[in-house]
Order: sequence, then structure tokens, then C-alpha cells
Amino acid sequence: MIVKENRDIINKENLLIVRDLIQKRTGIFFPESKILTLEKPIYENFLDSMSNSFSEYILHLTSKNGDTYFKKLISCLTTNETYFFRGKMDFDILKNHIFPELIKRESSNSRAISIWSAACSTGEEPYSMAIMLKELIPKIETWKINIIASDIDETAISTARKGEYSQWSFRGVDIDIVNKYFYKKGDKYKIKEDYRSLVQFIHHNLISDNPPSNGNGDDEKFDIIICRNVTIYFKKETTMGLALNFYNSLKNGGYLVVGHAEYSADNYSKFISRVFPNGIVYQKSVNENKNKKNVPAQIKSLKIEPFKETDNLLNIIKKSSSAIPKTSDNLNLSEHRNNLREETIIFNEAIKYYNSSDYDFAIDRFFKILDINPKNVRASWMLCHMSANRGHFEEAIKWGNRCIEIDPLFKEAYYSLALIHLERKEYNEAVEKLKKVIYIDPNFTLGYFTLGNIYALMYLHSQAKDCFKIASDLLSSKPSDEIVFQAEHLTVRELLNLVELKFRTA
Repeated sequence: MIVKENRDIINKENLLIVRDLIQKRTGIFFPESKILTLEKPIYENFLDSMSNSFSEYILHLTSKNGDTYFKKLISCLTTNETYFFRGKMDFDILKNHIFPELIKRESSNSRAISIWSAACSTGEEPYSMAIMLKELIPKIETWKINIIASDIDETAISTARKGEYSQWSFRGVDIDIVNKYFYKKGDKYKIKEDYRSLVQFIHHNLISDNPPSNGNGDDEKFDIIICRNVTIYFKKETTMGLALNFYNSLKNGGYLVVGHAEYSADNYSKFISRVFPNGIVYQKSVNENKNKKNVPAQIKSLKIEPFKETDNLLNIIKKSSSAIPKTSDNLNLSEHRNNLREETIIFNEAIKYYNSSDYDFAIDRFFKILDINPKNVRASWMLCHMSANRGHFEEAIKWGNRCIEIDPLFKEAYYSLALIHLERKEYNEAVEKLKKVIYIDPNFTLGYFTLGNIYALMYLHSQAKDCFKIASDLLSSKPSDEIVFQAEHLTVRELLNLVELKFRTA
């Protein structure tokens, strides 16, 4: 607490004035509950400015001549807590998914990748990406790699440009990595020039400055923007404005990576959510002219192209993979004894978003459920299902396998994986998954029907007839007007007619 004689200068009213100035110019917001944390840095900055009064100090901060003092104040208030490869889950997504996708696309195109590391602090994040890219791209010297790293803190940028770090910046990093990419310089480690040259550091204010150029001289937009753990200090409206700036600064199909605590379908509503088992990444639509609300209409269920006999047959398989129960009773949530009440509420909310085609909001809620309970198998399955429907099969497979790890007897995951393999014409894999479905639930009619169709495609007619016969027997024991649970939109009579048709032609 500032001593009593200084309270006329640093009182609550004056603190709020500076607080609001900081928020206006940088987006950083201090709620009143944290207002006292501003006392010491503001008072020291006031003395440093040699102002005669607080009013003069405010005028000084807002003038061009006082910009240095404002930057010093911001430097005292911003957190530069970072280290190499901080946020392992984010770097795993970059390494295993986003970077390989960009490299594959650009290897036969412009051979150029542009990245903006926004709020990069002292540089560990952009240098980590440079190291990763150099490992992934053979003959990277023939590529145009530009990593633009920016921060509002000039002191942090100065440190980043030097590329020299103490042992503390490598906590959790294998010593072999340190020795490979850095060399010892006194009591510090300096990054090797091959990696340092891939990064350009600039001073930049995310709120008041225009987005930087990507450095590649094309459309000035970026393939990837990474801005983590910044908007947690912003008001919602500030975050939404920044998200729009990021969206406009990305190429079509480009990616935005934010911190785990910053996931929000609301704040990033213009983006498409790409959901990986270890995090969410936001992607700009390939066609930016299409309104976000139109995105669900573009999402396609699995199209089983090999079945060419009737459109009805395609719809059966398609609808079976998207027949999501519409109430918590149908979802049997009461059976999940370990679910918290909050988990159940969010699940029901997610299902409502799904049924109203607000898929990104549904994804957001399902991911929140997994934050509460990582072993919620139905939330994981819904993420598998929605990833598959968007054509993100690799992501869907990972989610499906995660379901099986949680519950080896969860038949829906095996069935979804079977449909993905079928879409990819991986018939043997599809057969394997369907056999497991039928083992778990011998009465799963649609499992036999789908398996019979795959056998027919493989010219295994005897096995196909066996599957259709079992499906027919199961259906024959049910009332003809009953709705088939797995297909939801079909009566027993309708499905039975199709089964008998397939049996005759197999």
C-alpha cells in the first residue's frame, strides 16, 4: 500500500483513470478487485516522469513525448512468463496436424509459410516454431519461411532479438534439444543463426496498431496466427474485436491458435472450430465470402459412395451416423454416476446446439465437458461424429479411439470408425470395427446390414447373405411400424424391405 502522504496522488479515482487509459490503448483490463495491484507501478512511473501533478502525468502519458513512460508502465504490468515449447498440447497440434498440412500444400505451390506470433514476449514461442519447422521441412533454405513475432513490451522484444536465454527458459526441455539448437555463451544459451534468422521481431500493439505484413509479399496475410493467454486480460468486446482482426489477417483456410483458457465459440464465431483430442484450433473458412451461419449447411454427413443401388440406402447409413438423441433421457445420462450436475447441464446445452445446427457452439460445450470429466465417453463420441461429418477424418479417428480407450465396450465409437473406414474405402478395417460392434451388441441390426453391404462390395457373397439373413430375422421379430432406433428415420418395414432386396441381389 502507498504511504498516506501519497494517497492524494494515487487514490482510487486516479488509479481508475490510468486503468481506463491502459485498457483503451492496450486492451488490458484490471477489474476493481485487482485495482490495488496498479498502485506501486503507477506511483513509480509517476515519479520517473517528473510530473508536478497527476493531471500533468496523465497529459504526459497521452502525449507523444510521454510514450516512453507509457511503454515502461506497460512493461511493468505485463506478464512475460514463458519458456520454450510452453503449452505442449498446442505444439503437438502444430507439429502433428497443422504444420504437415501446410507443408504438404505448399510443397507443390509457393513453398512459403507465414506465421504471426502475437504477444510473443521474450521470443521463446516463435523460436520454438522455427525449430519445429526446420525439423519438419527438408531443405528449408529453399522455402520462404517468415515468422513475424510481435509484442507491446519493447524490453521483451529487445531480449527476443538477442536470442540469449538462461536455463530457466528451458525447464521441461530435454537437454539434447538445448544442445542441438543453441550454443553456450557465458552463463546463457544463444539460439543458432539458422533458426534465429527465420524470425523477425517487431514492436506492436494488438489494439491500436494495424496488423503486420506477413513478409512474403503475397496478399500480406498469414497461414497461422498464434496468440495465447492474452485475451484473458481483455474484456469480451475487446476480445471479439481482436478476433475479427485476426480473422481478416488470415488467408482463407488459415489457423488461429489461442490459449486453452480462451476457447470460445462466441468470441471466435466467424471461425470454424477444428477440434483435436488435445485442443481446439480455429480455422478461417476456405471461402470467406460464405457467412458463418451458412457453415452448417456445408457440413456433409458421411457419403457412402460405393452403395449406388438407391438413394434411400445412402440415407440410411448417413442418418444412422447422425441420429443423436434429443433429450438427456435418451442419452442415459443417469447411468453415468460420476457425472457432475454441471457436466449434465452443459451436455444438454451442447445437444440443443447440435440439434439447432450450431455446431461450433456444440463443440465448444462438449470440450468444456471434457475439461470437467476427461472420461465422458459420449462427449468424446460427439466430437468424433462432428469431426467426421466435416470431413476431418484423422481427427475423428483419434476421437473414436479415445472413446474406446475410455470404454472398450462403447459400440457407437466402433460403428462411427467403421463408417469412416468405409468412406475411405478401407473395407477390411471397416469389417473389423463392425464385427466388434456386433460382438458388443448382437442385436445391432444396422451393424449387420452395413457389414453385409461391405461384404457385397468385397465380392464375399456368402458372408453378405449371412449378414442380411441375421438382419432380416432381427427385424422380423419387431412390429413393422416401429422406428428403428439406430436409423431413427426408418420403420422396421422400410428397413426390412431394403434388407430383403439386398439379400436377393447379393
